Amino acid sequence: MSKSPVALIILDGFAFRDVKEGNAVAQANKPNFDRLWNQYPHNQLTASGEAVGLPDGQMGNSEVGHLNIGAGRIVYQSLTRVNLAIREGEFEKNETFKDAIEHAKKHDKKLHIFGLLSDGGVHSHIEHMYALLRLAAKEGMEEVYVHAFLDGRDVGPKTAKKYIEDAQAKMKEIGIGQFATISGRYYSMDRDKRWERVEKSYRAMVYGEGPTYTDPIELVNDSYENGIYDEFVIPSVITKESGEPVATIQDDDSVIFYNFRPDRAIQISNTFANQDFRSFDRGDKFPKNLHFVCLTKFSETVDGYVAFKPTNLDNTLGEVLAQNGLKQLRIAETEKYPHVTFFMSGGREAEFEGEKRILIDSPKVATYDLKPEMSAYEVTDALLEEIREDRQDAIILNFANPDMVGHSGMLEPTIKAIETVDECLGKIIDLITEKGGTAIITADHGNADEVITEDGDPMTAHTTNPVPVIVTKEGLELRDGGILGDLAPTMLDLLNVDQPEEMTGKSLIKK
Repeated sequence: MSKSPVALIILDGFAFRDVKEGNAVAQANKPNFDRLWNQYPHNQLTASGEAVGLPDGQMGNSEVGHLNIGAGRIVYQSLTRVNLAIREGEFEKNETFKDAIEHAKKHDKKLHIFGLLSDGGVHSHIEHMYALLRLAAKEGMEEVYVHAFLDGRDVGPKTAKKYIEDAQAKMKEIGIGQFATISGRYYSMDRDKRWERVEKSYRAMVYGEGPTYTDPIELVNDSYENGIYDEFVIPSVITKESGEPVATIQDDDSVIFYNFRPDRAIQISNTFANQDFRSFDRGDKFPKNLHFVCLTKFSETVDGYVAFKPTNLDNTLGEVLAQNGLKQLRIAETEKYPHVTFFMSGGREAEFEGEKRILIDSPKVATYDLKPEMSAYEVTDALLEEIREDRQDAIILNFANPDMVGHSGMLEPTIKAIETVDECLGKIIDLITEKGGTAIITADHGNADEVITEDGDPMTAHTTNPVPVIVTKEGLELRDGGILGDLAPTMLDLLNVDQPEEMTGKSLIKK
């Protein structure tokens, strides 16, 4: 029996900005998107700040975007929750943190704090590290060491020195803390099973292996002179004047990992927290009886203590589709696969009844500006087969290119990325239309709309600009004031499925 599917197509990192300079979205030749925008009902959505459960003015990101889209409501994010806990004094009462400190004190050992050293607010926030330092000082810890992952992606590509200097000043003010290792997030926060990267970071932290410096600023200066900027700084060890590492992670120590976003925290966490780890040889110095704390729940696979337990999301889009007996497909390449599955399902790992998942491997290149097409064509081919064979009632698709290539801060590759996605989009919409189906074309946050700053520097972070929404069904009108949390109700509306009361978003289709 022929199916008329409803597809939710997420162009990751695709947003609107009035200025054309440095704007890959505006400069790309995208005849299919432009045709669909002109032909069908369309509008813009807010994908940042309070509209997605973040602090006002905070840029959105893929995790937040997909959580809100799938939940069909505003989901208050970990950043907001932790900030509130700090402000209201609950953070310093957190028993999980206090247990970690007590473990280190009981064994007369060290407390290690690691995470992304920036105020980007996408994976972490430096204020959370400061709150941990204050708590450790209050609890009487003396040996506290910071293993900093440099950002350069959610903030400017050459901002590490500012964050290091700010952190050093804060450590001095609090009277506790010292840098032990410095590593670019490219190594410490890999999520694509490039274990050779994670291993470099691990061996710096545990074995004291890697380039050595007595001063973190000197380390960064050296890297810059070699054309290696924050994100890509090679895992390096801070040493005493004697050449001995300031600190390594050892038996009976405690670790608190202050990143709150799971996807790029899972691999490095598994390296330390899982006894049956097999992805590389951790060696004979792998720390035994290590007390490992995650700020939030990263994954069922991470065997660590969780400081901020997850809030359950009931009746997400996938759950409602399953309850109504509909076949649903989640499809993306590796870089965005967790987003269309785990995050879209409100933090659920397991598939729903009638749910199929297709994972297409992302290309094995160092950075995606080297292959802006990524695996978009392969994703498209796999999806077209599903549609032709009438296998799905509902489709959730993510194209990673605008975001992943946009993070390079390189205009021409990002333009190519968008043009690739546009070509794929045309083929998909043509077939969906032929089948009598409907697509919702949208995005989760901005990025490709600003890859070069007004000063001509690379812009590698996300933006707060509005994202598109197109519904490929004539005769409708889309209301103003929409948010990402309105997309699931809109999809259910198109499928003639009742919206559950937990979904507080509203269909974008004017009645």
